[in-house]
Amino acid sequence: MERVEEIFGVNNTHPSRIINFDQTSVLLQNTYGKTLSPIGVKQVHVIQPPGEKERFTVGLAVTGDGQKFPAAIVFKGGVKTGQLSANILGKLKIPDNVRVFSTRTAWWNSRIDHEWIKQSFEEDTQNTLYLIRDHFAAHLKFESRELLESRNVDQVFIPRGMTGTYQPLDVGINAPFKANLKRAYHEWRKERAELTGKGYLRKPSRQDFIDFVSQAWADVNPETIENAFVGAQILPEPTYMIANEQTSVENDEAPLEFSFSSIEENSGDEVAEDSSLEYSFSTDY
Repeated sequence: MERVEEIFGVNNTHPSRIINFDQTSVLLQNTYGKTLSPIGVKQVHVIQPPGEKERFTVGLAVTGDGQKFPAAIVFKGGVKTGQLSANILGKLKIPDNVRVFSTRTAWWNSRIDHEWIKQSFEEDTQNTLYLIRDHFAAHLKFESRELLESRNVDQVFIPRGMTGTYQPLDVGINAPFKANLKRAYHEWRKERAELTGKGYLRKPSRQDFIDFVSQAWADVNPETIENAFVGAQILPEPTYMIANEQTSVENDEAPLEFSFSSIEENSGDEVAEDSSLEYSFSTDY
């Protein structure tokens, strides 16, 4: 186990000021693994959309008391700019619990990270916030660190190789979110049996996927989030249990401690974006 470099004693820190962020790769389509066919046939025609399974990125952020930041979807943008056109964006109906970004490869990068920080944290934050993240290259950039500091956000890094133990999103949130996403896709597919000219099922559009993510994220309940913070050893117990015990978290005499490094490490070059990651959407926005 990597040795802890610093111990944070966060005196009287409410769990709402402790935030975990992580980006995760998700499937555009959660296709079924089996196709029903009569016994004895020599060939089985699969009508699922052909080609590689299409992936892009969703960034999730949660607080220790069960609150959720809007889910940040990163779509694949134009080849030259990496951006979705104004025409495409103008046709999308984006719910309040979703934000839409784009890059050339649909993966999180330092530009998206900087923009997410600007949208997520106020300039005049009075009480220090603690943002727990992993050592992904975009999180280590000077521009992100400087912007976080200007908004009174202290970035705390999880030891390398320990996100499965100490990152709440990995411990207990990403899995139910992806299960919700899969269920949303299957419910959509039940009502979308129409075929393309080549005999395949139609792919979801960008708008469809935005709706999938919005519903999947809404279905992650606060108790699941709080339990994940406890499971990741960030908090001693969920706030809903503390409330039941009529104990005030803010007046707790014992300092809240969690043991991660806040010291920047040399990030080296940013992780190269995977130019081989390609996918297409339905022309219906």
